[in-house]
Amino acid sequence: MAADYRAVRAAQVTLRSTTVGAALARGAVGKSCSAIMQGGLAEAGFHQRGSQTWIVLAAPFLPPATAQAGNAQARVLALVNQARARPRRCGNESFAAAGPVRLNTTLQAVAGGHAADMARYDYFSHTSRDGGSMVERASRAGYPRRALAENIAAGQLQADTAMRSWLDSPGHCANIMAPAFNEMGAAFAVNSKSSLGIYWVQLFGAAR
Repeated sequence: MAADYRAVRAAQVTLRSTTVGAALARGAVGKSCSAIMQGGLAEAGFHQRGSQTWIVLAAPFLPPATAQAGNAQARVLALVNQARARPRRCGNESFAAAGPVRLNTTLQAVAGGHAADMARYDYFSHTSRDGGSMVERASRAGYPRRALAENIAAGQLQADTAMRSWLDSPGHCANIMAPAFNEMGAAFAVNSKSSLGIYWVQLFGAAR
């Protein structure tokens, strides 16, 4: 696979054959059907040398474009409110249905700033490179917090999969379901050369 090609997963098949086209495809399926039938493997390349052929199939790294940020934010908001609309168990803790949250531009900017910083400098943490916490980031942005919580995720290519990972984690799920919050910011940032590729931040708040 080329050094600058990023895939979220890949499968390789090695054949001792000089055939091409349909015959080569049949040989690959016959030898390693389960590997090449994985969902999402949308691109392929092959290399042939002598009697040996290498086939690589990959699911490419295709994050949302920056121009789609608004759509991703709206999708996260919709999924959060969908989750809050019904009772839910987060690990060992049960939550009643909670009221909806709305997007807040300040929380949005804070979430976007932290996502961009993680993507640019290739780290994954609630703590900024300068040692700042989510509380300090929100305070610097002028958010008059009464309550605040942050979820982060990385590697998920879509809002739906990021939300699924949060809901599957008891602590993140509890933040989503907490009745104390009534507003939210959500953002993602991409750096294909970083360790995790795409970084998501979800910041819940309630102003004084």
